[in-house]
Amino acid sequence: MANLWEHPQIIAAEALRHLEDALVVTKMCAVDKTSEFTTRSNGWKKGDVVSFRTHGDYIAKDFSTTIDIQEIRTSSRPMEIEKHIDVSVEVTAREEVLDLDSFSDQVIQPAAYRLAESVDLYVGSKILQGAGLYTSSSLFQSAADIALARKAATIQQLATQRWCLVDLDLEATLLGQTWFNQSQTRGSDGETTLRTGQMGRVMGMEWYSALTFPVASHTAGDLTASTNNGTNSIQYNQIGMSTLTMDNVTASGSVEIGDRILIAGVRRPLIAKTAIVDTTSSTEVELVDPITEIIPDNAAITTKAAGATYDYHGAIFDDRSLAVAFPMLDMPQDKVTGVASNNGVSVRVVKGYDMSTKTTTLSLDLLCGAFAFDPRRITLVADTQ
Repeated sequence: MANLWEHPQIIAAEALRHLEDALVVTKMCAVDKTSEFTTRSNGWKKGDVVSFRTHGDYIAKDFSTTIDIQEIRTSSRPMEIEKHIDVSVEVTAREEVLDLDSFSDQVIQPAAYRLAESVDLYVGSKILQGAGLYTSSSLFQSAADIALARKAATIQQLATQRWCLVDLDLEATLLGQTWFNQSQTRGSDGETTLRTGQMGRVMGMEWYSALTFPVASHTAGDLTASTNNGTNSIQYNQIGMSTLTMDNVTASGSVEIGDRILIAGVRRPLIAKTAIVDTTSSTEVELVDPITEIIPDNAAITTKAAGATYDYHGAIFDDRSLAVAFPMLDMPQDKVTGVASNNGVSVRVVKGYDMSTKTTTLSLDLLCGAFAFDPRRITLVADTQ
């Protein structure tokens, strides 16, 4: 083992292999967005922020005599490196003399699995930033209900390669459906599902379950109003703005934080950032994300699942929905250190002797930041109570 400690990058590579194997939700993220982080260490630390610019939107018009020039309006979304996750263990003389396989079984593998679990819990929480929402009182209890959820996701303009990630409760519901687990309806895929519990591909989506899917519920408000885009001199509801301006507000309505606000003629909902107890005299709703689509004037405004309470049990999204970063940590010069990076994932291994405690410690740690890179491409699925 002594020679192995002279090459700590071997231990780091072993830790990275187990870390990548154990990741579930994180593998569905756009890790290509993070290439700048994992090529070299550059003093990255918890709390650093990077901004990503989103695409604009325009109106296609029928040309007659002159063109109507439209302003390029985009918005940006910040991603913060929010997590510095660590597993540190005391290494004794017994572990020092183990070979790599034995040391991996005793220390590296279980530590890497705990790192992966923490990362997936964190990354999974960002799914709740999704703008799309499908609610049902009989969620995924029939093929027809899944077809309606797929329709909602298609409106969000997802790529053809999409995933449906569900929690264990919804997975159990699906596996218990005969149309989902029999060859009469799904052919060999149905037999595989019944035999192994692997859900496979249904209605153009790859199905996965995750123990780390976030547990959350929401009670929606009941906003009813119309959009007010202003006049030629004062323009409201433009791409990049973070407030929705309205009029014709129904008295005694309400807005709850996290409400999905539907606008007639707009594909995707907007998300309310602040609550309004009584909308009687309200003219604006503050938004979580800036407006990214053309908002028609005098369009009807309503709340998705108005007045209902619903629990989130899954989400439909694609590989451009979430982004995750694992910035490479610096390598201390006075410790035995190794860093390994692959596929946008980076982990550091540090071994050192502490004079104050008279112990040798092995630390596996990583930096991680994640966010909904494009929340418009995420459709949450929830059951109404």
